[in-house]
Amino acid sequence: MAKLNVQARVNQGFQVEVGIRQHRLLADLTPDKGGKDAGPTPPELLLASLAACSAIFAQMFAQREGLSGPVEVQAEAELADPPMVVRDFRVRVRIPGLPEEKREKAEAFVGRCVVSQTLCAANNVSLSVEG
Repeated sequence: MAKLNVQARVNQGFQVEVGIRQHRLLADLTPDKGGKDAGPTPPELLLASLAACSAIFAQMFAQREGLSGPVEVQAEAELADPPMVVRDFRVRVRIPGLPEEKREKAEAFVGRCVVSQTLCAANNVSLSVEG
């Protein structure tokens, strides 16, 4: 089983630099929550992961079916509280030229994206805090 590894370090205020392999991303809170809006919020990054994964799987399906044109994905979710949780994910995928008779097959394929499957599964989160 492969392991994924990500590092995060607070730079200033609530701005967090996230390291993923050689890539660097910024996450922050919005000004009304005490942040400087230097990057997406963590829930937005979660939703972005779902949109990106769905887009990649849709593109794989389109290529396999010989379809061309830019795949587009729109994703949204509810941020509910209390307890604060992201829920009710909705993903809309557009595959240009997709025939009606292949939509169900496309939905099944795109629905198997790693992030979607992870969000649908019950998971354990182990947390430890050190000094």
